[in-house]
Amino acid sequence: MTTARPDRSVRPGPLPLRAVTLPPVFRARLSNGLPVWIVEQHRAPQVVITAVMHCGALMDPPEKPGTATLTADLLDAGTEAHDALALSEGVEFLGASLTFRGGLDGAYGTLLTLSGHIGEAVPLFAEALSQLTTLMQQKDRPASVATTAFMRKIYPAGHPYGKDPAGTESSIAALTRNDIISFYGDHYGPGCTTLIVVGDVTPASVIPLLEHSLGRWPARARIAVEPPRPASVSPGIYLIDRPGAPQSEIRVGVPALPRNTPDFIPATVLNRVLGGQFSSRINMNLRERRGYTYGAHSSFVFLKQPGPFLVSGAFTVAATGEAAGEILAEVDAVYREGITAGELEFSRRGLIGAFAVSFETPFQIAAALQALPLYGLPDDYYDGFLKLLESVSLEDVAGVAARVLDPAGMSVVVAGEASRVRDGLAALGRGNVTMLGPDGGEIQQEVPTRVSG
Repeated sequence: MTTARPDRSVRPGPLPLRAVTLPPVFRARLSNGLPVWIVEQHRAPQVVITAVMHCGALMDPPEKPGTATLTADLLDAGTEAHDALALSEGVEFLGASLTFRGGLDGAYGTLLTLSGHIGEAVPLFAEALSQLTTLMQQKDRPASVATTAFMRKIYPAGHPYGKDPAGTESSIAALTRNDIISFYGDHYGPGCTTLIVVGDVTPASVIPLLEHSLGRWPARARIAVEPPRPASVSPGIYLIDRPGAPQSEIRVGVPALPRNTPDFIPATVLNRVLGGQFSSRINMNLRERRGYTYGAHSSFVFLKQPGPFLVSGAFTVAATGEAAGEILAEVDAVYREGITAGELEFSRRGLIGAFAVSFETPFQIAAALQALPLYGLPDDYYDGFLKLLESVSLEDVAGVAARVLDPAGMSVVVAGEASRVRDGLAALGRGNVTMLGPDGGEIQQEVPTRVSG
């Protein structure tokens, strides 16, 4: 018997779609008003507990960037009852993990534990969450120069999204213990937190435990005034000199859409075609056809306020200007013409398939549920997600592209060797190339001309 060889010149057809059954969510409140969402999953003896808090860098005091991130980082650095070492050893002894992190829009605390140890692990989690350490430690952190500068240039001066959420060396050094305590008192508490519990538990077993550990967390006055939504900023082309850099980091984009936009699904479908997967237009052009990069991609970063649409990648120095031009050309093509019916179907089916496997583990379920309270999405949001995805039309996608992807409004930020890439960027015909320092601030600098030979 002979088996016919597959025709590798033809893209394989999609597999049948999997049936998706979303887990039911049991909702309750502790005596202090803290919302608790519980999803039972008894396939493995483990539990994930996530606290989602509305106190990300968006709420930083204007002159104190990094406050929210540092406050979140300090939550597991010790409490009144346990110093950092004792807290870490207690969690490790249970075979559990405990992490806290800050983001642009929210702060997150996550406990992973075996269900048999939940009685010992939850009090440690509650202790870290509801008490702020008196320690302050300053940590070295790597910075993405190009992305930090890009965000600074596409958002107006003073807006939190235009600042590094981790702060700068000077802003962190200037923070005092009272700054952290004040921020914690204003923004942490049951009134701005949702607790999500997923795993081998039942409401009857876990709610009394949570009530004992967190029911006495005091409800504090909450200052939750967001800054005004970002105004439009004039686009530009910017260059950060990195002498001797073997590649150029390129960022192209513009503020686009918030997470609760009705355009979320059409924009997600569009991005997958443009730069959100290996076979996207941007990657196939710049990597496969031209060899300018090992990989380039685009994304909509959906935040409480309009987050950026961003194309990014590392490119060969000699082709920096051409690469930026090709990125803008690919964006311009979807801005003017949308996508094809074949691209729509391929993108849509890929997203449907990804959705089908995104509710399998406790971590995945907890991560998906975090978006609902943080971004004000309805409780039944995921119930109708697939139906909305299946109904996305070419007109829907073209409408989003026309509204938010005008390349004429996009900024280009490059971190690379200025003497080798500046002329190519100037040849894009988008105005003068403005030099930036490593922090994204504009500088006056003479760039030497590279002498060959």
